[in-house]
Amino acid sequence: MFEFTIAIRHINSRRRHTFFSLMAVALAVSTIIVLMSMMTGLQEELLEITIENAPHIVISPQSEDGDELHLYKYLMSVISEKEGVVAVSPYLSGQAALKYKDNAEGVLLKGIEPEAEDHVMHVSEDIVSGSFTMLALTGHGIVLGDKLADNLEVGLGDNVEAIYPGSNKRVFKVVGIINTGTPIDESIAYARLGTLQELFRKNGVVTSIGVRVFDPYQAEAIADSIETDTSADAASWLEANREILELLNTQRVFIWIFYALIYIIAGFGIANTLVTVVMDKKKEIGMLMAMGVSRRSITSIFLIESAVLGAFGVIAGCIIGYIASVSIGAYQLELPSEMYLGLETMPITILASNFFYAATFAFVLNVLAGVYPARRASRLDPVESIEGD
Repeated sequence: MFEFTIAIRHINSRRRHTFFSLMAVALAVSTIIVLMSMMTGLQEELLEITIENAPHIVISPQSEDGDELHLYKYLMSVISEKEGVVAVSPYLSGQAALKYKDNAEGVLLKGIEPEAEDHVMHVSEDIVSGSFTMLALTGHGIVLGDKLADNLEVGLGDNVEAIYPGSNKRVFKVVGIINTGTPIDESIAYARLGTLQELFRKNGVVTSIGVRVFDPYQAEAIADSIETDTSADAASWLEANREILELLNTQRVFIWIFYALIYIIAGFGIANTLVTVVMDKKKEIGMLMAMGVSRRSITSIFLIESAVLGAFGVIAGCIIGYIASVSIGAYQLELPSEMYLGLETMPITILASNFFYAATFAFVLNVLAGVYPARRASRLDPVESIEGD
């Protein structure tokens, strides 16, 4: 195919321009791959934190029913029978103060049934010291967030005083310390449900029920079903975190606009190289046309050049992008945790789909970038091209 041979000769004749054109495409592709890997990792990690650090569905009283759920055990049995529900766990939460020696901190005391809570929230996976199951073996055990424990300067086996208005002081023994990686570690404290019902003087009631479902993205439909069959309010994690999810969707739109601008800039680099080739090769193009080469073949020559430049640029970009993504992932770029729901380092997720999208869009846009110089070359007048300077 003589068009391909001529296209390769044109590319080799201007190696400096060819190199910079290839680098423009390669840098564009590698930049997109790195950004996509960073954004994919960040979004996946934020969704993971959002889904795993809170119940998929929270059951609470209707506003007119007060602040507590009565007959909660019956309500739990009804919810447990729902298709798709994996586990349920009752909660009794209240603000209190914990004191150790001269240190005191305001905390969210959360009364739970340890086994049920572990099924819903997998708390045992977050334990960094001690044991979460010890709560089931003692009525005066307590599990603290690691930052809360640091602020109180307590460790395993230490006794802390719980102070709640209207109740006598209660002494708890620290049996575990957890790290969820979120700001809640500064204020969360778990104790047995029955113990806190006595401390808060709220026997036989809970403030809410947590529900874990098999498919988190079906949580909203299951929540609607629970509301239909009970008198309680059911809020899915999708509803509770709607603002975060909308922010992520909006972010995706702006990111893709940014991607498109980078691709277009790279496309102009290819177009500029091909226009320069057309101007330099006017006589050669005129001679080819005078020898009987069709205008369609002339167009094909420059489209082939565009495709070759784009293909090699894409390959180089994928290699550079992969190396850069792996390097950034290994470096563990630090993030301000208060801005990213407790994320301390930039997560990198390298997906084959990211390479496919970046390579496909870059290649297509660079081929399109060759259309104008290709059409311009095909419209040259053979006589003027041969006689021109």
